[in-house]
Amino acid sequence: MGKTASAEELTELDMFLEQFPDYKKTYNVTNALKGNGTEATETKPEEINGNLEEIWNRIKNLNENSANDTKIKPMFRWQWVAAAVLVLVTTGVLFYNRAAQQDTLTVENILHEIHVPYGKTEKLKLPDGTQVTLNAGSTFSYPEAFEKNSRDVSLTGEGFFEVTKNSKRPFLVHTARLVVKVLGTVFNVKAYNNDKTVETTLLKGKVQVELKNNPEKKIILLPNEKLIVINNREPQSVKPKEGKIEYQVTELPDVKPNEVKETAWVDNRILFTNEMFEDVAAQIERKYNVQVVFEDRALRTEQISGLLDKETLKEALGIIELTTPFNFRVDGQTVYLSKKDK
Repeated sequence: MGKTASAEELTELDMFLEQFPDYKKTYNVTNALKGNGTEATETKPEEINGNLEEIWNRIKNLNENSANDTKIKPMFRWQWVAAAVLVLVTTGVLFYNRAAQQDTLTVENILHEIHVPYGKTEKLKLPDGTQVTLNAGSTFSYPEAFEKNSRDVSLTGEGFFEVTKNSKRPFLVHTARLVVKVLGTVFNVKAYNNDKTVETTLLKGKVQVELKNNPEKKIILLPNEKLIVINNREPQSVKPKEGKIEYQVTELPDVKPNEVKETAWVDNRILFTNEMFEDVAAQIERKYNVQVVFEDRALRTEQISGLLDKETLKEALGIIELTTPFNFRVDGQTVYLSKKDK
C-alpha cells in the first residue's frame, strides 16, 4: 500500500508549487493524466517529455538559485518535493503513452483470419454489422475495428456479402486479382487461386471493381450482373496483351433468387448448367472434402448439368452419371473418374 502524505507535507508541496509555476503546471498535468483534471486533453505527451530534462536540471540547481531566499525552507526538502513531482510526471507520461499504444493496437492492428476447411461453410458478422458467408477452402481476414475512411477485408476463396450501408465508409474486398468497392449491397465474390476465372456477382445495389494489374480501369456492376475475370495468375505488374480478353460482364438469367447458381453454395447446393465437368469437380471437392482425379483427360471437358443438394458423395456422382456416362471409384478422400467403355 502506498504512503499517504501528511497535511504538513501537502502544505509544503503547495508552497513549493506556488514558488515554481513550471512545476505546478506539470503537477496539474500529472493529475489530469490520472483522471483528476482535463489538462491531459490539452497537453500532448511529447510536450511533457520535452520539458522533463529541463525540469530535472533545475531541480539539481535549486541550491544555487535559492541560497539567499529566506522564504523557503532548507533546500534538501525542496529538492525532495521537486523530485517527487518529477517522478509523478514521468510515471504519468509513461502510463499515458502505454495506454495510448495499447489502444492503438486494439483498434488498428489486431487482424482476425478465418480458414474454412473443405466440406464446411462459415458465417460471421463483422464489426460494422456486415454479414459474410464463406465457402469451403476460403481464407478471410478483417480487422478488430474498421478505420474511419474505409472498411477493408481480404479474401482468397469465395464469400457472400450483405454489406451494412455507410455512404461515408466504403467497403472494400481485396483479392489477388481485383478489389470490389461497395457502399451497401449484396454480392458474391469467387476468387480461388486455382480456378480459371475470378467472378463477382451482384444481386442488389451497386459495386465498382478495380483490376489489380489495371487500376485505372473501373468496372461498374448493376444488379443481376456478373463480372468474369481471367485468372491467368500473371504478376500484377504485367498488363494483358492488346486484343486479349481479360474480363467480361454478363447478365444473370431471369430466375428465382434460390435458383441463382452463383450463390447456390450458400445453401450448401451445387447448381450447374452446361458446365465443364472439371469445373463442377472443383465444387464437388470443396463440398465433400475430397480430391477428384480424372484418369481420362477427355472427361474433363464434358458438358454437364444438374443440381446437387443433400446427396451423399456417391449419390451425387450417380446423378451426374445419368446424363454423362463414366466410371468412378472412391478410395478414402480421393475420387477417380474414368471414361465408360461403350
